[in-house]
Amino acid sequence: MRWLAVIILICWSFAAAGLARQQCELNITSTPSGCWVRIDSVLIGKTPLTRFTTLPGAHVIEIYPPQSGIWNLQEQVYRVKVAAGESAAVHANFSAPVYINSIPFGALLFADSVKLGSTPLYLPYEENRGREMTLRKKGFKEYRFVLNSSRSILARLEKDASYVEEEPRPRLLGILPQRNVRSKFALLTATVATHWVSFYFKNVADHNYSKYSRNADPVQRDKFWNRTRKYDRLSEITLGVSYASLAGLVYLVVWK
Repeated sequence: MRWLAVIILICWSFAAAGLARQQCELNITSTPSGCWVRIDSVLIGKTPLTRFTTLPGAHVIEIYPPQSGIWNLQEQVYRVKVAAGESAAVHANFSAPVYINSIPFGALLFADSVKLGSTPLYLPYEENRGREMTLRKKGFKEYRFVLNSSRSILARLEKDASYVEEEPRPRLLGILPQRNVRSKFALLTATVATHWVSFYFKNVADHNYSKYSRNADPVQRDKFWNRTRKYDRLSEITLGVSYASLAGLVYLVVWK
């Protein structure tokens, strides 16, 4: 019996060693620690995870930012491929964002001529540390600063005495701004005129169809039927022209 137990123990050791050679290890850490981890969509635990064994092959590792405090960064996703018997290390670095605001709010924030957003906003500190920032708002002087601290920034913008606010242009008929006036007026006229012409043709077509339905003479019926089709086509064409001119008018009003 003793020899049998020894043989079973030896076989089990070889099987365990073979199984270990068929697995791989993952070491997952984060700054700060305590971030939730998913591996292949399965929630595993919080960082740090050391010597986590799994099957070899490709894996998707999702690390979520800490739940305490204000963090505006999404989860970080890593794709690793580990062979049997090997290990891989993944480290995620999360940094708390810095809060930037201005008085008055709504100023545009630029860094190296790149627009980052408008105040108030949160900005990842570690990614932007040391960069020169500029706040711009119409009617106020530019506000420049270097992001070298994670403390909140409240910029008090100074009014620009040389700024002259543009007066709004008078509107055509109290509705349309006076830009491209001739084109807008022509399109407005064309829209209204063709719409009424289409309405007239439709009435003529309906009148002929009424005669067609009440007449028993085959010759007269053919005449009224042909007229109905003719004025129906004319109504559809003029209505299409009306819609096209209306679309042109909307384009000039909205985009021009």
